[in-house]
Amino acid sequence: MSYKQPTTLRNTASLILLLLLSSISYAQKFDADATYTNAIKSYKGKDYQTAAKLFSQVIDSCGNDISSSRLYNGACIYALNKDTANALKTLNILADKRFYYNYQHIAVDGDLACLHSLPEWKSILEKVKLNEVTLPQRTKEEAKDELLKAKAILDKDNGKLWGENIWSDKTIVLGNNGEIYSLYPLKGSSTSDSVLYFKKVAPNELSQGNTAQKYEGEMFATIMHSYLNYNSATIIHELFHVLQHRHIKLYGNQIDYLDNYDAREWLRLEYQALRNALKSANELKEKSIVEGYLRDAFIFRKLRQDKYNSFLKEELEIETLEGTASYTGYILSTYPNKYQEAINEIDKREAADTYTRPFPYATGLAYGLLFDHLNVQWRNGLDQVYNFLEIYEKRCLGKALHFTSKDVDNAKNRNNYNGIHKLETERKETNEKNIAYYTNIFFKKPTLSVLLADNNFAQSYDMNGTLRLKDKGTVYSSISGRDTQGKNFGNFSTIEGKAALGVSGILIKHEDKNTWFIFPLPTDIKGNTIVGEHYTIELKEGWTVEKVDKKGNLRIVKVQ
Repeated sequence: MSYKQPTTLRNTASLILLLLLSSISYAQKFDADATYTNAIKSYKGKDYQTAAKLFSQVIDSCGNDISSSRLYNGACIYALNKDTANALKTLNILADKRFYYNYQHIAVDGDLACLHSLPEWKSILEKVKLNEVTLPQRTKEEAKDELLKAKAILDKDNGKLWGENIWSDKTIVLGNNGEIYSLYPLKGSSTSDSVLYFKKVAPNELSQGNTAQKYEGEMFATIMHSYLNYNSATIIHELFHVLQHRHIKLYGNQIDYLDNYDAREWLRLEYQALRNALKSANELKEKSIVEGYLRDAFIFRKLRQDKYNSFLKEELEIETLEGTASYTGYILSTYPNKYQEAINEIDKREAADTYTRPFPYATGLAYGLLFDHLNVQWRNGLDQVYNFLEIYEKRCLGKALHFTSKDVDNAKNRNNYNGIHKLETERKETNEKNIAYYTNIFFKKPTLSVLLADNNFAQSYDMNGTLRLKDKGTVYSSISGRDTQGKNFGNFSTIEGKAALGVSGILIKHEDKNTWFIFPLPTDIKGNTIVGEHYTIELKEGWTVEKVDKKGNLRIVKVQ
């Protein structure tokens, strides 16, 4: 069924007036990630007063809705700044609400030494110890409950959304200490109720991330335990990838041009127009208002994609890969307000240091919801690449989207161009500092490098923490790698809590068909363990480190 263009989509004076009257004001958003990164930098520089001030700003903005690792680091910062009240308060939140359980670490962490003489310290340690004891059973119960909830949702949908049932028992929850859980009877697993199966796996046997990956010769959806309570959205997202993988193979790497300054501005304007459209839909405003903001979003998208047309194929593929998964996860989840969740997703992706990989999680969800709101029939199976602009032109306009420079100016005014331009100008300075920082680390100082023997090397990384060094490669501030076939050097990971853009980083560069991993020079090498300031490497047997030149460069090589 086609969707004919409503007359209200035309650029009439009445529509412009209506949009101006309903325009949503834009407030400059606090950048919690950047502030946290600066707090860690001050912490590492032993400026604990500044670090505590910055971390308090993060808490004031986000409340306690930040990761447990960040909360723990905040407690350390407070303790080092002699703010014992906030340190204890934060640790109690971790112990009581996040069930923090790493007793061996917290008991000897020197950053918290000033708390050891306080009566509250013993109570915190007792709670952490109890959390450690009860962790396996709590994880097991939560994994079972959340998997069964997702199964019930997808069995109820039973293919209504995409024509096929998305559920598969081949779903694994990644627990702690190597424990994994599944409704599928894994080889060598145990069960106490014939519903949930569990077993321990060797380190690096599975990539530790929310992803679709092969295990025991079959494709599984894997979900980290900490993501289970997202109203089934994450489980459904990854299960959708498993189903999608059976139909089509899509490009999934970053789109480098999206960190160009003009591209970021166009994308942020598109984000703002989508945010305005979603808010208008959520508030049940007239359809013409939603349509007007949607048209603004596509104006910005068309300007950006026309300029960078050589990237379009890869961009559409990754948006189909992650965008439709994001849409599916949220639309079938038990979140009560999908529009607000889509706005939250835009806020999160817009706040990222890089736009090259995270963008489709926001755009795919937003366009899917808005097309649904306007009764646009856009879903057409899993074996195709989705081009949202093309769908809009065919199903809404019935022709190509045309606009004048005046239309662009009006769209900019409705979507806070001045505020966005100011923020992007400021970001440009920070970005150039980060480029200079990493250029110094990887191209002026000695490094440790390794050439991959083949591409069977699984990688999990923070998509919000990457930086493109033009033709020199991409820096990943938080990343882990796992040799899946035993042909490469081993496994590595940045250290949790120490990984942040502008602080840590591993460079990956591609030359012809070769892939190089480049690490900052290590601080210690003992046997097969290599330790850097922000990373660790475990070499496989038969690999070693050798000196390359007088400058001090090192290389990991296979022993001949």
